[in-house]
Amino acid sequence: MVHTLAFGAIVTLFGLSFFVYVTLRALSGIFVEKVRLSTRGVRARGTCVGYTSSRYGNGVVVAFADFSGMANQMVASGWKGVLPEKGSEVEVVYLPQNPKVAGVWPVRALIPNAIYMTVAVPVLLATGMACLLAIAWIARTVWFSG
Repeated sequence: MVHTLAFGAIVTLFGLSFFVYVTLRALSGIFVEKVRLSTRGVRARGTCVGYTSSRYGNGVVVAFADFSGMANQMVASGWKGVLPEKGSEVEVVYLPQNPKVAGVWPVRALIPNAIYMTVAVPVLLATGMACLLAIAWIARTVWFSG
């Protein structure tokens, strides 16, 4: 009975630690993408071709051409302010190596994201470490005691 409960606890803790890992990867990926866009991005003019709506607010679909002339589309989610009319120009920034990584110029929310990351990352790291330590403690106590 104790072994079954311990195994269940270890599986649950592994699941939680994996969730923490995936969340950390996603948060760091988003933040690094914004930093790369703001430091290495190339600005271009795009055209508003449509709109989206999500739980984070309205978004604008922008079509633009990169420096090689290839057509690309991006979605500027969480649009702040008045939405541009269809056909109007929007200034975008994209990575020359990968035009699929694009955003609206200026790259917003870099400082709030940095503040958020300084809080979220340590909390998530502490949670993940606590899970791994609890797994080690349970395994040592139940299976390797004595």
